[in-house]
Amino acid sequence: MNMHEKIQRVDELRFKLQQGGGPEAIERQHKVGKLTARERVEKLLDPGTFLELELFCKPIETNMDSDRETVRGDGLISGYGEVNGRPICVWAQDATVMGGRVGIIHGAKMVTLMERALKARIPCVGMIDSEGIRPEDFITTPTDYSYDRMMYLQTIASGVIPQIALIMGPCTGGATLSALLADFVFMVRGTSYAFVSRPSANDDLYEAGGAQMHGRNSGCCDVLAEGDEDCIEKTRELLSFLPPNNSEKAPFINTGDDPEREVPEFFDLVPVNSKKPFSMHKAISLMVDNEKFFEIKKGWATNLIVGFARLGGRTAGILANNPLSKGGCMDVDSADKMARFVRFCDAFNIPLVYLSDTPAFLPGVDQERKGIIRHGSKTVFSNSVASVPRVTVYFRKCFGGGNLAMPGNCIGGDMGISWPISEILLMNPQGAVSIIYRKEIAGAENPEEEFKKRLEQFRGEGSVENIWEYITVQDYINPKETRSRLIKTLRVLEGKEEERPWVRHDNMPL
Repeated sequence: MNMHEKIQRVDELRFKLQQGGGPEAIERQHKVGKLTARERVEKLLDPGTFLELELFCKPIETNMDSDRETVRGDGLISGYGEVNGRPICVWAQDATVMGGRVGIIHGAKMVTLMERALKARIPCVGMIDSEGIRPEDFITTPTDYSYDRMMYLQTIASGVIPQIALIMGPCTGGATLSALLADFVFMVRGTSYAFVSRPSANDDLYEAGGAQMHGRNSGCCDVLAEGDEDCIEKTRELLSFLPPNNSEKAPFINTGDDPEREVPEFFDLVPVNSKKPFSMHKAISLMVDNEKFFEIKKGWATNLIVGFARLGGRTAGILANNPLSKGGCMDVDSADKMARFVRFCDAFNIPLVYLSDTPAFLPGVDQERKGIIRHGSKTVFSNSVASVPRVTVYFRKCFGGGNLAMPGNCIGGDMGISWPISEILLMNPQGAVSIIYRKEIAGAENPEEEFKKRLEQFRGEGSVENIWEYITVQDYINPKETRSRLIKTLRVLEGKEEERPWVRHDNMPL
């Protein structure tokens, strides 16, 4: 057989293997509204950039009936490619081959690809669609090439390269823990589910572990997609905001949006009365480049909004109190949401912008029993150890512990910018007046009128020596200048360096 004949033979085998489990299995995948693994990879990557690895590797023979079902490649598609012209590693479980169940070679391909991504210092995207472990492979064989080894490598890669897990079908047992070790978890409404222990036969799989439940209740889903193509498009969008590794910065994108653009719409959007709510989502979109904001954990802990945007063409992490949910109060879930997002941005050189409009942490016995002290300390810790540029904009209010969640200079913030209407106090003015002037109010002929008088006096110009503002705020700005001021401030802080004592690792309260 000459060279051309061998090339033809390889090409024919390659074409055959690229059909996965065959036409019938592919049709079943399509009927339930899912793309095949190969289709997913090809849609994620820029056209013509996929370099597949280990397509021809042969599964381990077990001398069991399952040997008749196995095909070369062992149900996992893996390799290199580009997204938006930048390299990534990607693997995708092929549900048309033995339900995407993990065998030894299947697992080895995942593990070795993660090793390659770590060595190359490029992001790794994993697409999960698997009915679990293939027991025939692991009855007599150690699981060095399964999720245990994969999870070890994920922890080594954490904070070094971005990791994204796309749950696009079943995800059970150890696979769920591996998925949650990624920086971001995507799920697809109606076709993906995840749980450690399979629910009873009477329970609905999607109620127990579906994408909507995890996006709304557990907080395990960072991005909820409406279908496979939406999931993949959102993944491409997220990657556009991120650097390839922790030694580089996110790419500059010329968005065409004027850095000096004013936002007069703020005057109509945000009421002066801090008790009246407004749409913080709208405020964010007005402020950032081209009104594009990529939100993370949109359906969970909705009293805090977090996500990525560009300001003057550069990526920034946005954290904003949401007056439309719990009045913008912080609570146990939003504390976790903040800490996780801050630590990711800090690991990958993404500056942080805090938009403050909060009456502090949510009071009450329920929150205390859920551990608000422990969870709240995570926000203080994550904000304090972060060394990336941090700028806080105070819209209308920031009381008490809110000053720790939306950090001022005292816990390492770089710049505090305030709208003229903002009140930055140890407690809300009504509470402060009730304590400071309690004797005068109690002894007055009309306590209600006396309270209003004292409140007006408290808020009057020059009546209160407000140490919080003196420490926290570096300038008062016209609200319409918020966008341009943020861009200028972040440019000044772009080269920020901060020396810290050497540590093996920190001991964040968990």
